[in-house]
Amino acid sequence: MFVNESQIRALIRLLGDEDERIVKTISGKLIDFGDSAVPLLQEAEIEQPEMADRIVTVLEEIRGTRLEEELRDLIALPEDHIDLETGAFLLARYAYPTLDVQSYQRQLDRMAQDVREQIGSRVSGEETVKALNRYLFTEAGFRGNTKNYYEVENSYLNCVMDRRTGIPISLSTVYLLIGKRLHLPVQGIGMPGHFLVKFDSDRYKIFIDCFNGGALLTEKNCARFLTEAGYGFEDRFLQKSPTRAILARMIKNLLAIYNKLDEPLKKTRLPRFIEILGCEQREEGL
Repeated sequence: MFVNESQIRALIRLLGDEDERIVKTISGKLIDFGDSAVPLLQEAEIEQPEMADRIVTVLEEIRGTRLEEELRDLIALPEDHIDLETGAFLLARYAYPTLDVQSYQRQLDRMAQDVREQIGSRVSGEETVKALNRYLFTEAGFRGNTKNYYEVENSYLNCVMDRRTGIPISLSTVYLLIGKRLHLPVQGIGMPGHFLVKFDSDRYKIFIDCFNGGALLTEKNCARFLTEAGYGFEDRFLQKSPTRAILARMIKNLLAIYNKLDEPLKKTRLPRFIEILGCEQREEGL
């Protein structure tokens, strides 16, 4: 559908109408125009601050609807083809719509190459884990955000990479994405209350706590943590988390934060993301 700028600008001006019914109708038309209306809406948001709230609502709906479509396309793939990296950056684009995803992917490429040069091609699994841990948590300085654990930036992958700080699942995601580039046998482990990475090869199996500087944990260590935290221990707590479950857990962390911040637009949109992923909202987070 072709729409010229004058048509869109005329509709945007009508967002200032005092009649809420007219505003609702106009908002719907702008939403139907989708991405073609976004630049002019952004321009109007700056030039007409008195309409900013209404414009933000329209922009949120356009962006959110587009991301919902992308998420549906992503999870329509077989589970082993659902890409964690694509999903994690999709969520980041929810808060940062102009995000240059490729620049962050190139950064991950460079980090993986740095590790590759350090470990060479003929090292044991144990040596590989120690080298990757040393690179990420000592040289690159990634760490758990213990001072502001519930800060929203801890959950967006771009922010975690910029600030070198995050929560268990976001730091583990960085580890997993670099591990994938290095063809390492790593997987996400969504324990209740705490997310880990597992290195799982025939000769070496270990759990990695990315929030605590890459601390290495055995199955007994994990069982003790779960018992002491009041969850009890079940074998399923240490099984590989499907990608869709990892993404849903990220979203639920964000939803909990935005509920505290009382952001109604995001509190409405995020549960829809979880529904698309086919996961229940009561599942564990962090």
